[in-house]
Amino acid sequence: MDSDFQNSYNSSNMKTHNIVILAFSIFLNLFSSSISAQNRKVNLKENLPFSEVLQMAKAENKLIFLDFGSITCKPCLYIKQKVLTLDSVADYINPRFVSVDYNTGEEKKRLQNVYHVVGEPVLLILDQEGKLMHRMYGKMEGDELMARFRRGIDPKRNSIAMDARYESGDRTTDFILDYMEVLHNAGEVQKMNHVSKDFLAGPLENLKKPEVFPIFFKYVEDPAGREMLYMMDNRDEFIKLYGEGKIEGKINKLYGMSSIKYLYGHSNPLEDSTYNSLLAYLSKSDHPKASEWLCYLVPAQYKFKDWSKMGDEINAIYRYNILKGRSGSIFKDMMITQYQMYCSDPKALPQAIQWCKDLQVGADKKTVDQYNKTIDAIKEKIKKGPAIEDTLDWQ
Repeated sequence: MDSDFQNSYNSSNMKTHNIVILAFSIFLNLFSSSISAQNRKVNLKENLPFSEVLQMAKAENKLIFLDFGSITCKPCLYIKQKVLTLDSVADYINPRFVSVDYNTGEEKKRLQNVYHVVGEPVLLILDQEGKLMHRMYGKMEGDELMARFRRGIDPKRNSIAMDARYESGDRTTDFILDYMEVLHNAGEVQKMNHVSKDFLAGPLENLKKPEVFPIFFKYVEDPAGREMLYMMDNRDEFIKLYGEGKIEGKINKLYGMSSIKYLYGHSNPLEDSTYNSLLAYLSKSDHPKASEWLCYLVPAQYKFKDWSKMGDEINAIYRYNILKGRSGSIFKDMMITQYQMYCSDPKALPQAIQWCKDLQVGADKKTVDQYNKTIDAIKEKIKKGPAIEDTLDWQ
C-alpha cells in the first residue's frame, strides 16, 4: 500500500476514533446529569413538634408548608412519590419553605384541630408565625400544585385574601368565579355552598343573566335544588341563550349521576330528602331522558326495604324495553351484583339467578361460565337462609 495513503488512512481512522470517544463522553455526562437532576425532591421533615417548625422558619426566613396525609392514603402517597419528587417542584419549594409531613401522631391530631383539617391530603401554607395563608386539598399533578403554591404566597390572591375580599362585599362575577375555584381547590364544600347560595339568591329569572349563569352552571350540583328545577322547567329558553350542548350536558351529567348513585348506594335512598324530591319531579317531567333516569330511581326506593318488590320493578323495566341494547345488559348485570352484595332475602334472590340466565342467552362460553359461577354463589347464599324450596324455580 502507498505510504502516503496509509498515513492518511491511519490519520482519518484516529480522528474518527477520537470523535466517537468524545461523543460518548458527552453522552455519559448528559446522562449522569439527567439522573442526578431527577434525584431532587422536596425536603419533607416528618411529624416535628410545631414549635420547632416555627423556630426553623424564622431562623431560615422561610414560609411553612404542612402536608397532612397518611401512609394508607393513595392520593397522599401519589403527591409525595410522584409530585414532590419533581425537579421543578423541589426547586420552587425548598428555597422558600420549611416543609413538614404530618402522617401520624398526637402533633398531627392537634394541628388538624388548630387548622380545621378535614380529610386528606390537605396541604397548608403558613407564615412564619403559623398563621394560615392558603389551603389545598386532594390529589394534584405537578403543574396544578405549582399554580396553587404561587397563588398561596400571593397576598392578593391566596385563601385569606380571597376570604377578606368576599367579606368586604365583592360580588362581581369574575371574583366569585375565582373565589369558588379557590374554595373548590381547598375542599371547602360548606363555604362553597354558602357563597353560591348567597350569590344566586333572589328571583330565579336572574339565572338567565350572563353575569349570574356561569356561577350556577359551574358550581350548583343539587339536582333537586330550586335553580336546577327552574332550568329544567325553562329548558328551551336556556338552550336558546347558552346552547343545547351546554345545557343538556349539565342536565344529563347531574341527573344521570344522581340516579345511579341512589340505586348503587350503601344506604336506603328514602332517608335522603333529595331523592324523594327527585323521584317526584322526574315522574312528571317531559325530559326525553326522564324515563331512563327513573329506571334507576324507581327500583331504588325498595332497596334494603323490599328486595322482591325491587326485583319486580327491574323486571318491569325490561318488560317495557325502556333500557335497550348494551345499556340494558349492563343494568341487569349491575343488579345481579347488588343482590349478591346486599340482599339476604331468599325469596328475592332467585330473581338475580333469572337475570344471570337472561344474560347467558347468546353470550360466549367465557361469559356463560362466569354467570354459572354467579348462579352457584347465589344458590349457596339462598341455602343459608330459611327453607323455601317450594318457591325456587331453579331446582
